[in-house]
Amino acid sequence: MNGSCDVLIVEDSGLQCIEMAGFLQRAGLTVESAADAATGLKQARLLRPTVVLLDYNLPDMNGVLLAEQVRNILPNAALIMMSGRIDGLSEDTLKDLGISVFLNKPVPLGPLRQAVVKLVQEGGRRRAADTPSWINTGLGGTRR
Repeated sequence: MNGSCDVLIVEDSGLQCIEMAGFLQRAGLTVESAADAATGLKQARLLRPTVVLLDYNLPDMNGVLLAEQVRNILPNAALIMMSGRIDGLSEDTLKDLGISVFLNKPVPLGPLRQAVVKLVQEGGRRRAADTPSWINTGLGGTRR
């Protein structure tokens, strides 16, 4: 793999990853994926994606630690964090990491595509002062 992509998905659930990648590809985006943080970091260095979707619970690293390392590699990329369990994850932490959007799992594909397409068109990261958006399926609570 050499070159670039619009979106890098770092997600250990193969089925969820395939579903999200296919949905985003149908919107005309180039998408690559990784099943763990170590592979995701290698691909981030190589592919320089505009948007990175990060699962919070990965087998080799949590999403916050991964986001910190991705941010060092890709200072202008938009980071989207997704999880079904976010114990101890605060809005302040997400804002400090420059997370553009947080998605509760199961990931709502329509709003995900809308957010990703907008971020790709904007060229990545929003201004640091912007507050992260929270998207959920209505099955869990909001962060407010």
